[in-house]
Amino acid sequence: MTFDSQGRVVICEMVKPASDADGGGRSYTVIADSSEGKRPEPLRTMWCSSRTAACSSRTPGRDRLEPADVDLQFNSVHRIRPNGEVELVVPFEYPNGIAFSPYESVLYVANTRPGQYIMAYELNADGDVVGMRHFADMPSEHANNGVPDGMKVDVEGRVYCTGPGGCWVFESSGELIGVIELPEYPANCGWGGEENRTMYFTSNTSIYSLQMTTPGTRIPVVV
Repeated sequence: MTFDSQGRVVICEMVKPASDADGGGRSYTVIADSSEGKRPEPLRTMWCSSRTAACSSRTPGRDRLEPADVDLQFNSVHRIRPNGEVELVVPFEYPNGIAFSPYESVLYVANTRPGQYIMAYELNADGDVVGMRHFADMPSEHANNGVPDGMKVDVEGRVYCTGPGGCWVFESSGELIGVIELPEYPANCGWGGEENRTMYFTSNTSIYSLQMTTPGTRIPVVV
């Protein structure tokens, strides 16, 4: 769940491959349910840029869709253009968390399994992929310690990704700064609070917050 550049709440549906834009809390509009006329695997997560094009990672989810209901039976990352057109960005092993760099020149995608890592995709002014690199590894000896999942970026370009043992923090170069340890292993994270300096973490039973010295990136609102 996130906001788009128009201030709408955009939600991923795992029951069916569609994205819902909340128009005020009482109704919703499906903004995408197919890619080039083909139904993909269920949406897993999403993040929006100022271009109002949402990049969405798709995975098999919880097997909530019958194989016959899915045309594109492979894991991948897609984007939704302002006109509603859905395009394949890249095939992916098992995409999960997704985030943009402060100037939207890099798209980060976390991989959950079997490999645990983050990829970085260089984007041009139109949002097209023009390069890629292996950003960082997030290894874990035990899956119950957490896997690469939710991801956010601060205004200085540092990347925060929930994963094994807590929330991993990286420089924009991919160098690991450290791991934020929490009472429970976090699954997702998000910015909020005064001046956008509070990071919130979701876990199995609780929501935690941590005050940061550097604010997180905001989604620019197009008026």
